[in-house]
Amino acid sequence: MAALAKFRPVDSGQHDKDELREIVRERSFRFGRYTLSSGIESDIYFNMKPTMMVARGAQLAALEFLKIVEQVKAEYVGGLEMGAVPVIGSMAAVSSMMNKPINTIFVRKVPKAHGTRDVIEGLGPKEDLEGKVVLIVDDVATSGKSILKAIEEVRRVGGIVGDAACLVDRDEGATALLAQHGVTLHSVLHASEFVERH
Repeated sequence: MAALAKFRPVDSGQHDKDELREIVRERSFRFGRYTLSSGIESDIYFNMKPTMMVARGAQLAALEFLKIVEQVKAEYVGGLEMGAVPVIGSMAAVSSMMNKPINTIFVRKVPKAHGTRDVIEGLGPKEDLEGKVVLIVDDVATSGKSILKAIEEVRRVGGIVGDAACLVDRDEGATALLAQHGVTLHSVLHASEFVERH
């Protein structure tokens, strides 16, 4: 409890964003030959889990995303499993510590085969997204299809989605795809920021 009492997050500035970029560079960015989830082959790869699972990386990423939450006046934050789950968990915790709590949900790729068989997880028994403004987030945006799947599920249950956000944008079509569906993509970092300094 003493450690939590000392935790006083403040609005993330450029210095914090620079620090986040270096954490991503050290823990999550790789050169090589990789096949992405979209099926595309690439010589750069971002595995954001090591960034989101280290305390400072999780905190800084959450602060950057929470600035976007305020900008778009979102009432909920959500995204597709698995990429969005560490992101939204950090956002919920940090927002509460800032006395600006934001509730979060995640979208399953396939419905549970048991229990409630929900596709959208995180809502209480008397809670729904009807008429609520939802910011959809992901750790990395490539084609934008994962983000779009989450958007479609949230809209299906009445949620309002006009904005999405990602920690790293590979600039490979996500912005254009989402724009076709009336969604603006906000990117904390871009892949070019890492390639240029390699």
